[in-house]
Amino acid sequence: MEKIEIALELFENTRSKGIKDFIKNYILNIETIEESKCVDEKLIRFDNCLSYIEKVDFDISGWMLFDIPIFYAHCFLNNNTKKAFDLAVYDIGKVIVRYIDSDMNEEDCETIEQSIENYNMEMYEWAFEKVN
Repeated sequence: MEKIEIALELFENTRSKGIKDFIKNYILNIETIEESKCVDEKLIRFDNCLSYIEKVDFDISGWMLFDIPIFYAHCFLNNNTKKAFDLAVYDIGKVIVRYIDSDMNEEDCETIEQSIENYNMEMYEWAFEKVN
């Protein structure tokens, strides 16, 4: 799946108007981002996430961008499977896969699948009710 297709899938599944507007803005500016003419670091970090998802060929079907709680953190949620994973971009161009452990700490890991497997879903139980 190419980045634009990933963005469209996330847009389709995302429930938050603010996050949907963010993804829409990304889609409208993807050419500027790819030409390295974009100055919006939020969009560039999101593009880094989508590039990573594309590179590792992760099937993003059914997933939403649930939250960007802080500039570097991108929280993805699948309402159908009740799973989650995080991608962090502290430094532009460097994506780190993360999960929330049982003590509610952010932990780095190697793959999205590992993040999904280790994610403490207790923190998202309320979210599934909210997005249904």
